[in-house]
Amino acid sequence: MKNSITISAVIPNFNSERTITKCLESILSQTENVDEIIIVDDGSIDKSLVIIKKVIKTINSEIKIVLSEQENAGPSAARNKAVSLATSTHIAFLDSDDIWYPDHIKTVKSFFQENNQYKIISTKYLGAPISHVGEIFFKKLLFKNYFLTPCVVLNKEAFLEIGGFNEKMNFAEDYYLWLNILSKHKGYLLDYVDAANVDNKMSFGQNGLSSNLRLMHKGVLKCYKNLYSDQLISFKTYIKIIAVEKIKYIRRILLIFYVKKKLS
Repeated sequence: MKNSITISAVIPNFNSERTITKCLESILSQTENVDEIIIVDDGSIDKSLVIIKKVIKTINSEIKIVLSEQENAGPSAARNKAVSLATSTHIAFLDSDDIWYPDHIKTVKSFFQENNQYKIISTKYLGAPISHVGEIFFKKLLFKNYFLTPCVVLNKEAFLEIGGFNEKMNFAEDYYLWLNILSKHKGYLLDYVDAANVDNKMSFGQNGLSSNLRLMHKGVLKCYKNLYSDQLISFKTYIKIIAVEKIKYIRRILLIFYVKKKLS
């Protein structure tokens, strides 16, 4: 017997006037609909909020759409607010500058219906090649983040059990949440590329500055420090994963330098 699965799409929006229409269209064009769309505007000062309201008015669909507005508090607070408004059993995250491919919801829903032992799953993201497929354990996720936010669908109760996104973290807060969930529950990576950036940017740094990579790097280190403070990892593991992360950071800097030099 298949498990009863409902899915809420969650979108934090901040100054995304150029991309938000394509983002919403990708949700509305799914081969299997989500049950509701929750959009939280995080204090936008561009025209994106006007665009969202216009799109909502023109939608000819039975999908429930909730639009909430708040003062700027960051994407973690916006996502947490959206999840608190959601009524579905599962949450599918999508950023306002990303899109889903048409079978994304059909794929993840079918998997959850047959495999309810997993509380968090992810498809793959265009431009972020990952060869691994299958169950992702806590220790495996420590050394590589296999779950990119626009690809993640998770059980709402598991999300609330952890307490949602850490609003004190500005970088790697999603990675920290996935790790906390996997410290208690099972996760799985599906072999489908089901999400992409509207501009086909790489998953890190293609158009950004090296300072952004540095902040991301510091966020990951903060994530590991929190895990150690929470006694979820040993001191030996803490030192090991910090060393691995520093090597990966240097590699990213060299890769971005190479790409920019090649394009110049």
